[in-house]
Amino acid sequence: MNPSLVPLKYELFPLGTIKPNGWLKDQLRLSALGLGGNLFHFYRFVKESTWLGGTWEYTPLNEAAPYWYNYIVPLAYSLDQSRNPELFEEIKRQADYFLDYTLSHQAEDGWLGPETTPSTRGLWARCLLLQGLLNHAQADSSKCSVIMEAIYRFIRLAHSMLKDNYRGYLPREGDVFDLQLFGVARAHELALTLQSIYEGTSDENDRKVIWEVMDLMWEGSRIGKRDWTKFFGDDFPKTPAQKWGTKRDINFKHGVNVSQGKFYSSTKKGIGSVELDAVTKTFKYHGTPAGSLTSDEFIGGLSSQRASELCCSVELIFSLAYLYQLFGDGEFAERAESAAFNAVPAGISADWWSHQYVTQTNQPWACEFQVQEGEKVPYYDVCKYANVFGLEPEFVGSLSFLIISVLKLIRLTQPCCTVNHPTAMPKLLMNAFLSKNSDEAIPSIIHAYLVPATLKVDGITIECQSNYPFAPCALRYSIATEKAFELLVRVPSWAKSTSEVELRAASGESSSSCEKFAPNTKGQQGLELFHRVYIPKAGSYTIFVTVEAEVQVKKLRDNSIAVYYGPLLYAYEIPFKTQTRLPREYKDQVSDCREIASVADQDDQPWKVHTRDHDYIPSAEWNIGIDTSKPMTPVVERDPWQGDGDERTVTDLPDPLWESGAAPVSIEVTAVKVAWPVRSGTAADVADVDRTSPQGPPFKVRLVPYGTAKLHIAQFPVVEV
Repeated sequence: MNPSLVPLKYELFPLGTIKPNGWLKDQLRLSALGLGGNLFHFYRFVKESTWLGGTWEYTPLNEAAPYWYNYIVPLAYSLDQSRNPELFEEIKRQADYFLDYTLSHQAEDGWLGPETTPSTRGLWARCLLLQGLLNHAQADSSKCSVIMEAIYRFIRLAHSMLKDNYRGYLPREGDVFDLQLFGVARAHELALTLQSIYEGTSDENDRKVIWEVMDLMWEGSRIGKRDWTKFFGDDFPKTPAQKWGTKRDINFKHGVNVSQGKFYSSTKKGIGSVELDAVTKTFKYHGTPAGSLTSDEFIGGLSSQRASELCCSVELIFSLAYLYQLFGDGEFAERAESAAFNAVPAGISADWWSHQYVTQTNQPWACEFQVQEGEKVPYYDVCKYANVFGLEPEFVGSLSFLIISVLKLIRLTQPCCTVNHPTAMPKLLMNAFLSKNSDEAIPSIIHAYLVPATLKVDGITIECQSNYPFAPCALRYSIATEKAFELLVRVPSWAKSTSEVELRAASGESSSSCEKFAPNTKGQQGLELFHRVYIPKAGSYTIFVTVEAEVQVKKLRDNSIAVYYGPLLYAYEIPFKTQTRLPREYKDQVSDCREIASVADQDDQPWKVHTRDHDYIPSAEWNIGIDTSKPMTPVVERDPWQGDGDERTVTDLPDPLWESGAAPVSIEVTAVKVAWPVRSGTAADVADVDRTSPQGPPFKVRLVPYGTAKLHIAQFPVVEV
C-alpha cells in the first residue's frame, strides 16, 4: 500500500476554467502583445534555444525555454478566445510548437530536453518543463494522452538516475550542468507536479516510482546541504548576505531560491507552523514595503537602497499562493497579493515591452548608476545597469566577472527575468477561484484573490466584475447555477466593518439580503477570513460587495514609514524624462543585442519596433519626508460603482492600468523637502536623511499606487513640521 499525501485545503481548478475580466484581461492581452507573446519570434534564448534545435543557452542549467514554456501555456489558455481569437490562436500555436518539438525529440530512454551526454543532463529545468506539460494536458484534452505518456517515461528515467547515486542531480566530477546546486536548492519544485500526477494515477507501480523520486529529491537536497527546514531554523540569517560565502553554499541565500524555499517542507510534510515561521522571518529581516524581498541576487536586509529581483517577486506569488492552498491561512494570500499588486507592476513597463532586473523601494532614477570614485553599487552582486527598463538589463556582478575571467567555466549572467516575468499574472488568475476540499454535499467555491474573473465549472458560472485592488473595492458577481453551492468571499484583514455584501436573486425569487462582512474567525490551521454567501438552488443571482478600507501607516526602521490603502502601497511619484535606445547585450551591458540591431527586413515587426531599453531621468526633486501628524486623506477620483440599485456595475479601469496617472485613487499627505544625500549612485539609505533642517515650508503632495510610479519614493523619513 503506497503512502498518501497531506491533502490541500483548497484545490486549483483546471487551467482554462477561469478567464480574466476587466483590468486583468487587459493585462494578459498586453503581455501577449508585448514581450510575453513576442519572445518566441525573435529572442535567441527562445527562438534559437537548444530546446528547439538551436544553439543558444545562457547557462548550463538550460532553463530559458522551459521558463518561457511554463508561462506561455497558462498565458494562452487565460486569454479570452471569444474576444481575442487571433491572439489566442497565436499564443496557443507557440505553446503547441514547443510541445510538439519537445515530445517528438524525446530520447529513447525517456529524457526530455536537448542534452545528450550524462555530464550535461541536469534535472532542474525539467521541473519547469513538467509544470508546463501538466498544465497543457489539463487545458487541451486532445493532447493529454501523449503528454502524460511522455511524462511517465521521463519519471521512470529520473527514478533510475536518482537511484544511481543521484545522477543528474548532485554533480559529479566532470559534470557541467549545475555546479552551484541551484537545482538542488529547488528540489521541491518537481514535487509539486509529481504530487498531482501521483494523485491522478491508480497504477501502484507508477505511484511507488513517483513517491521514491520525491523522496530521493529531498534526500539529495539534504546531502547537498540544501535542507530549507534548517535554513529557516535557529540559524536563519537576520543580516544581509555577505559576499564570498562558504564554497558552493552561497546560493542558499539567493533571493529567488529563498522565495521558492518557503514551501520546501510543506511539499512533503504539510506542517503549517514551519512555513508560517519561514515567511514571518524572511519578511521581518529581508522584506520590502512592496511585498517582495531584498534580493539583488542575495537577501539584503532592510536597507531602502537595496533592490528586489523581479523573478523573486514573481516566484513569491507562486510560493505563497501554494501555501494558502495547503493551509488556508489568510496571511499567505495577503502577502501573495502584495507582491502581485505592488512589486511586480512596479518592475514592468505599463505596455509590457520592458522590465527591470531589480526594483528599489526608493528609486529616484532608472538608469545606469553614476558611481563616484571609491564607491560601489549598493547591490550585492548586480551591475549598475540593472534597474534600467529594457529587454535584458540583467546582472553582470563581480562574482560573474571572476568566474568568466579566471575560471572560464560558467557565466552567471542570466536574463532569467526576461523569460520568467510574464508568468506572474496567468498564475495569479489560476489561483483566483479555489475549490474547498470538503465532505459536504454542497460544494464550496472560494474567491481567494478578488480580481475580475469568470469561473465556469460543473454547471456553475460565476462572473466577477471588480476594481480590486483599488480601495474602496467594488465587486459584482453574476451567477448562473444548476445547483446549490456556497460562495466564500475572502475578507482581507484590512477590510473595515462597514464593508457590505448584498445578495439579489433573479426576478420572482425571494432570496435577497444585505449584510456586513462576517467577523474574522480563527481556523484550526491559521486565519480563515471569509464572508459566506449561500446560493440555495438553481437559478440566477447577483451579489454586490463593497470592501471599505482606511489609510494605514506602517512604521519601519530608522523612523521611516510606508503608506497603504487596501492592499496597495502608495508612493510619491517622481516625474521623469525618457531616453530610449536599442537594447544592450546582457553579457557586457555595452554592445547592442543582435536580435534588434540586425535583421533589417523585419523592421515592421512589433518586436523590432517596441523592444528598447529606457532610462528614466527625474525632472523634479524627489527628496521629501512626510509629516505623519497631519491627516492622510484618500482622494477617490473615480467612483468604483456606476448606476444605482440592482443595475449597478463596476466602473471600468484605464488600460493600461499600471501607467502614470491611471490609478483611480490617490492619497493627499503633508510633505517637506529634506536633505537627502546621494550615495553609491542612488538615494542614500533612509537612515542617512537629515530630518532636523527642513529645506523649505510644508506642502501638499499626492501619493499614488506604487505600481504606477516607475520612479518613486515609498519609504519615507518622518518629519514634524
